[in-house]
Amino acid sequence: MEASKKLVAVFLVCMVMLSSTVYVSMAHEESNAENIKEAFKTVANEYKDCYTDCHKKCSDEGFGYTHCEMKCDSECTAMLIKERIQKMKNEKP
Repeated sequence: MEASKKLVAVFLVCMVMLSSTVYVSMAHEESNAENIKEAFKTVANEYKDCYTDCHKKCSDEGFGYTHCEMKCDSECTAMLIKERIQKMKNEKP
């Protein structure tokens, strides 16, 4: 009888530990998803601002839409990638 009580107690402790581990894991995944969404919003806004300014300047210089679109897309993408790589280099311990 005493052994069965201990077995049930151990089982209950294991279930509590397992459920808390799953809960913490799920919470961590949610925070990662939120971080990814925020990072995407930031990069999308930076790209949009860069592209808008570049395209306006290019159009004002008399170039056509397609030329400006390709030029600004390449330049803004390269600039954002360069900034991110530089930021990662600076964050290394």
